[in-house]
Amino acid sequence: MHATFDTLRFRVGAIGATVIAAALLAACGGGGEQGTDGATAQAQSVAQGLPAPVRLSINGAKIFGPDGQPIRLRGVNVQGVDDKALDDIVGKFHMNLIRLRISFTPENRDETGTRASGFKSTYEDAIRSWVDAARARKVWMVLEMRANDNVANSRDLYDTTKTGACDAPTDAAHCPNYGYYLKAWQYLARTYQNTDYVAGYGLLAEPSTDKTGDPDPVGLLVNFQKALMAEITRIDDHTPFFIGPAFNYDTMEYRPATYPRIGLYPNRIVYEVNFLMPKEWVQDGSWSVTCDTPPCATPHYPYSDPKDGYLSLLDGKSDAVPWERTFNINRVSEANYKKTLSKGFINWYLKWPLDFRAKYNVPFYVDQFGASSKAAGQIAYEKDLIDFFEANDLHWSRWSYNAYNDDSDTSFLRTLLAKPSGNDTVIQFYTDLGKTW
Repeated sequence: MHATFDTLRFRVGAIGATVIAAALLAACGGGGEQGTDGATAQAQSVAQGLPAPVRLSINGAKIFGPDGQPIRLRGVNVQGVDDKALDDIVGKFHMNLIRLRISFTPENRDETGTRASGFKSTYEDAIRSWVDAARARKVWMVLEMRANDNVANSRDLYDTTKTGACDAPTDAAHCPNYGYYLKAWQYLARTYQNTDYVAGYGLLAEPSTDKTGDPDPVGLLVNFQKALMAEITRIDDHTPFFIGPAFNYDTMEYRPATYPRIGLYPNRIVYEVNFLMPKEWVQDGSWSVTCDTPPCATPHYPYSDPKDGYLSLLDGKSDAVPWERTFNINRVSEANYKKTLSKGFINWYLKWPLDFRAKYNVPFYVDQFGASSKAAGQIAYEKDLIDFFEANDLHWSRWSYNAYNDDSDTSFLRTLLAKPSGNDTVIQFYTDLGKTW
């Protein structure tokens, strides 16, 4: 089944440069409209003589399991997974989802450009082992492709006419051209279209069309995602797509706007959003602020909800500049920074995706959150986040189970994987939390 594409008209100029990708993408999702859902697509697969894969289905803002009952996806990001990791993820934390990182990076790509997948055979084998392990444990998987900055920030990745070799001589493993990225996705779709428990295809983690220099970064991103969805659908007409806006899934890019609703892929798209604020505190428990009363004390969660509210975080906002950029300028003061570490900030910061969901009737998924074990108040922070997700029917995946490189990489401070210097407290928190589901 091939998708039929309607025409998008983009408003360019000052407004066009600040259009929210997500609003147009929601239109692509056709939220609320009836169309081919997972069950119908599986029936079509059976009619074609193919086994019906175990899949999720989507109806409006709700996601349903293969038994037809609503399901809440709760999980963790992984950089590869094996039986031992799944013992923790499933057995200890009682999670039902992994966001499986597929790294479109030079060390994994075929430098000759001749392999059908675009990946080295060793990386194909690694992906297969991760998928097989999760499928055997009946764990849902979002196969989420991630590129390095040289590729993700290049206009050639998003330019769907760039299907040949690079203009500047370079080996295939470093070429950012769309054609190489498409080839990798065609391989994944062919390989896993009938594999049980594939929750969806994450087309590109944290797109960065704003860094390409294109005058219409939103139009560039939407065209790229539409093209990928069309090509994947030629191979696999039933697996959901997981997508999000530039700039890096920022929440404020989900502002509803006056753009046409388009009935592409109704009930087949899940929208992704990050919650990684405040960034410095989330990363290592520090802050970078202009102190009102130097020296600044170590930040902690929670500060009291501000009596004057949160509007100061968007002072000077203009549609000529993405609101998230204005927010990032304003938050770097002691008073504003403390606002981002209050419980009420959670509701304020997720207001845009929640309003967007209500407008377009589409499902939402918080694909990354979680603070460093050095962040004062980490457990209270993560508990309040998860309480909010659960109360507002948001699916979620914590960053991360194991995404660090070696013992010199302090990224492990945000992982669930135990280390000698220890994330024992956070592991115990998620162990206890899992018992309540």
